[in-house]
Amino acid sequence: MKAKEALEQIKSLLFSDEVVSTPEVVTEFAEGVLADGTIVKFDKLEVGGLISVVTEEGEIPAPVGEHELEDGTIVIVAEPGVIAEVKMVEEEVAEVEVVEELSADVVNYDDRFQEIRESFNSKMTEIETKVSSLNEVTKKLIEFMEAFAKIESAPETQAPKNTFLAQSKNVKSDSFKKLQNIFQTIKN
Repeated sequence: MKAKEALEQIKSLLFSDEVVSTPEVVTEFAEGVLADGTIVKFDKLEVGGLISVVTEEGEIPAPVGEHELEDGTIVIVAEPGVIAEVKMVEEEVAEVEVVEELSADVVNYDDRFQEIRESFNSKMTEIETKVSSLNEVTKKLIEFMEAFAKIESAPETQAPKNTFLAQSKNVKSDSFKKLQNIFQTIKN
């Protein structure tokens, strides 16, 4: 749209002789029930809202005073039909239930923690028993190796006929001595 066209439309709206009709505002009312059973309607449950009492003859503005709804909310009307203050119900009951649920959960967690602790302790005892058993086996193995290392080999009764065989026996003897030294080192 061009600026000139927009200006013409604005002029026609401002200076026309026709009366522009405003759309009708429709307000939806919610219903509530007072503690004494009286039915009320309100557009919004907040300061400045409109409230009326439903009677057999129709709706009338709510009288000045405090009006308690079924849920415990108190509506204060300073001018007939106009809400001046709303006092909402404090939800103490819900807090008590949450505290009870939380304390029940804490007990359940304590029980579960105790079960886990007992299971852990039994597994640790089992592992300690196995480690102790392995330590005993290791000690017995070292004792055996020490006893084996102390055994002297029998002297040769005959000289080797083959020099290769003599070298092989010397290598075996040297290997045996090395093994003895290793076990002595492990022992210490």
